[in-house]
Amino acid sequence: MGVCHSDCTILSLPDLPVPSWTRKFVLGHEASGEVVQVGSATSKLKVGDMVTLMCCAGCQRPDCPECNRGLQRICMAAEPYGLGHDGFFTEYTAVKEWAAVPVPEGVSAAAAAIAADAVLTSYHAVKGLAKIQSNETVLLYGLGGVGLNGLQVILHLGPKRVIVVEKQQELLVEAVRLGVASQDVFCPSDDKKIEDYIAAEKIVVDTAIDFVGAEQTFSSAQSAVRPGGKIVMVGMNSMTFPINTLIAMSKELTLLCSYNGPRHELEEALKLMAQGIIRPRITTDGINTLPQVLKDLEDGKIMGRRVLLH
Repeated sequence: MGVCHSDCTILSLPDLPVPSWTRKFVLGHEASGEVVQVGSATSKLKVGDMVTLMCCAGCQRPDCPECNRGLQRICMAAEPYGLGHDGFFTEYTAVKEWAAVPVPEGVSAAAAAIAADAVLTSYHAVKGLAKIQSNETVLLYGLGGVGLNGLQVILHLGPKRVIVVEKQQELLVEAVRLGVASQDVFCPSDDKKIEDYIAAEKIVVDTAIDFVGAEQTFSSAQSAVRPGGKIVMVGMNSMTFPINTLIAMSKELTLLCSYNGPRHELEEALKLMAQGIIRPRITTDGINTLPQVLKDLEDGKIMGRRVLLH
C-alpha cells in the first residue's frame, strides 16, 4: 500500500459539509495485491491475479451523468476508497470488480501499489489534459512523488524543451539524470524566480504543469506561460489559487484542473511501467511504520513514494 500526502491532509481536515463524508473510515487510497476471493458475478478476474486498485472508480451505473462521460473519477454517487470511505490500510479489502486493474508482468507489487494514484495522476495531467506536443516547451513545477513520474511521461512524449523548477537539489540532479538539460533545472529562491529568468532569456513556454499547487507556483505559472498557453494544476498544497485577471485574460490562458485519471490511461501507464519508461521512485517499509511514515511525509523527509508491505 502506498502512503500519499493526501493521507496527511485528510487527517487534518475538519468535518466537511458533504453528505457522504464521515471521519470514521479506514485510510489508504493506493494499493495493490493478490486476488484471494471473487464474487459470483465476477468475470474478468480470478484468484491469484495481481491487481492495482483504483480509489476513484465511479459507481458505473448506466444513468450516471459522470460515469457515462468517462469521468468515473469525479462521480458524485461513488464512494471513493480511502477518501471518506473505507480504504486500503488493511490486510484484506473488498472492492468492486471494475476498481481492480490487472498488473502486467514486469511491474512489481510495490510499483503497482502507487500506479493508480501517483502514476495515473501524473499521466492523466500530462497526456490526457496537457496533450504535450513535440514542438512545445514545457515548464514543470515540483518533483515530488507525483511530479517525478510526470517528468518521465513528459520526456517520453518528447517535447522540444523541458524546464524543471524544484527546491531540493537532489531532485534536480535526478531530473538531469532522466534527461533534462542541466541548464534547464532551476532552484527558486526569494531573489531568484523562474518567471524572471524566462523573461530575461526570452524563453517561450507553451505549457506549465504545476505538481506543487501552491499560490506561489500558480502565480509564477501565469507570468511564465506565453499568450494562448496552458496551465495544468495537479498539486493541492493550497486550497485557493489567486488568478491575476489582467494577466490571465490579456494572455487568454487556458487553465486545466486535473484529478486522478480514467482506467484506460492507467492501463497505458502500466504498460509504460512494464517497459521501464516510467520508473516510480519508491522506498518500502513495514505496515507497522505507518504513523512514523505519515509524520515523515508531512515533514518533507520522504523522497518519491513510500510503500508499506505486508
